[in-house]
Parts: sequence; C-alpha cells; structure tokens
Amino acid sequence: MKRVLTYLFAAGMMISAASLMFTSCTKEGPQGPAGANGTNGENGQDANATCTQCHNFSDLIVAKIFQYDASQHATGSVTTRNTTVCAPCHTSQGFQECLTTGAWETSETIQNPAPPNCRTCHKIHDTYTASDWSLRTEASFTNMLGGTTDITTEGGNSTGNLCGRCHQSRPATPEITDPTSTTTTLQPTSYRYGPHYGTQGPMLAGTGGYDINGDGLLANSYHTNRATCVDCHGAAASGNVTGGHTLWPNTTGCNISACHDGGVTTLNYEGKQTIIEEGLVMLVDKLALAGVVDTVGHPGYLDTSVPHTQKLLAIYYNYKFIQGDKSNGIHNFKRANGMITDGIAYLESLGY
Repeated sequence: MKRVLTYLFAAGMMISAASLMFTSCTKEGPQGPAGANGTNGENGQDANATCTQCHNFSDLIVAKIFQYDASQHATGSVTTRNTTVCAPCHTSQGFQECLTTGAWETSETIQNPAPPNCRTCHKIHDTYTASDWSLRTEASFTNMLGGTTDITTEGGNSTGNLCGRCHQSRPATPEITDPTSTTTTLQPTSYRYGPHYGTQGPMLAGTGGYDINGDGLLANSYHTNRATCVDCHGAAASGNVTGGHTLWPNTTGCNISACHDGGVTTLNYEGKQTIIEEGLVMLVDKLALAGVVDTVGHPGYLDTSVPHTQKLLAIYYNYKFIQGDKSNGIHNFKRANGMITDGIAYLESLGY
C-alpha cells in the first residue's frame, strides 16, 4: 500500500511539472501594431424619419385596434381551421402565403395560427413608413371555381378584390353542369353540400349561383357596379360598434351624394331584407316538401339519402348561396330575390 501511494505521488509531481512546461511554452508575446481601420458601414434607418410616421403621439392606431377588437375577424373562432385547405382564409399566415404562391392551399398546416389582423391586409413593417398602410393587393384573381373575380366599381375602386379572396364560393362536389336539367340526377354524399360560407364576393359582383331557367334574366342591383365592400363596412366609425375597422356596416356609407344621399336610416331599406328573409323561409319549406332538404337527421341541410335532379340541386345551392351571403339582399337584392322567386315558382309548378 505504501508503494502504491509513492507511485501516485510521483505521478502527480510529473503531471504538475509538465503543466508548468506547457504553460511557459504557450505564453503570449507582446501585442503587435494596430491594424488599419475597416470601411464604414451603412447608416441604419432613422426612427424619427420612419417609425414615427405611424407610431406617433396620435390615437389613430389605438382607435383602429379598438375597432378591430370588436370585429368578427377578431372575435370569431375561425383560427381553429388551420389545415392546408382552410388556412388560406382562416389564418393570417395562410392568407399571406397563398397571396404569394397563387394557390388555394397552404404547403402545410399552419402552426400557431393567427386570426386575420393588421398584417393580413396591410403591408405592415415592409418599409416602416406610412406606405405600409396600403393594402397587400387590389388585383383581380382567378377564384376557386376557376372564373375571374374583379370587384371594381365604375369609379375604379378595386379594394373589394382583397376581401373577395376569402369571401367567395368554393366548389361543390358533385358539380352541377346543367342547372336547368329536370332529368339528370346527382347524389352528393355530404349534407353540407353547397358553396361553403362567406359568399359575399360573388353575390356583390353578380357572378354567383345558378340561373335555373337558363334565360339569362337574373338581374343585378345598383351595388354591383357602383359599391364596394369598404364603402359600407369601412365607413366612418361609430366607436367600436359600426364602420371603420369593426367592418360592421354603417349607413353613413350609404348616405352620400352619389348613392342614397341621406335616404337610408336602416339596413332594412324599403323592407328588402324582410322580403329576402321571408322568401328564404318559403323556399326552404318547399324544398323540404320536395324531399331535397333533410327534416330529421340534419334539419335544414341537404337530404343525401336520395339523388336529386340538377335543377332541384341548383335551387338548394342557390338557397345556401343566399344564406351564406348573410346580407339578406343588401349586397345584391335583385339577384338574391330572382333566385328565390325562380326557385319557388318551379317548386310550385311541381305541386309543392
């Protein structure tokens, strides 16, 4: 045991001596002369010239956030739809991605999805100047049905094309190829058959739904060529209740000299919303009598237990199209009312 301790002590002394030798070998010498100065870098942006264009002492941004927080975009539960086919409209990240790619699906499910917000519609922090308030796009586009959507007024206002990218119809499977046919049948497998929700864009543009008579007589209202989304939904804000970034419609936008010039005091102008509401009730009742609408398993939705003629299916599609628009005729009264009355007339001709 004593011999082992002696060996360990000797080994420790040798390691200590080696450490001293290596330390002395790697000792730094005196500092050399200073090198030449590098080239100057570019000056950064002056916050006083950029950021303060928006982030100033005014309450403008605070007011817009206050309004937005009361909007359907902020309060709805849409961000739960973050899969590839839903994310383009239900998440901010998906919308921006598809605006770049031109696709109607994202490359993958959006993680940590954000609801529509400032960056969704505006070029926030692209240039750090007031130009970042401009919209990301106002261009017309090829919609999900393969047609062209261009919500541009006669005065050249194309801002509605931004809204229309989400507020549009989606393809229904199986596709109706002849809405006038009373012989060929189709049998959808989903009781949720129809144009999906949010059909405001094609309703306003006068391009959605089916002409079940094939006579081209479906008319469009004044709004189709002369009004766009922001005219009413972005009118002067009333606190955080209507207008501004609440996007809830405000009759202030209707009462301008080129439009109603002070004659609108209610959204139910001339009782037209009531006409559409009552017409939809009558239409769905007759569709139920015809066996097109389910009254047991999924009340109010399509009955998928039997096939339907393309004409009957087109009437149901139009019903869902008008229902999904949610304006009850404000966006395009003539088109909505025409679809309803044509549908009721045909169903009554069958005895319903």
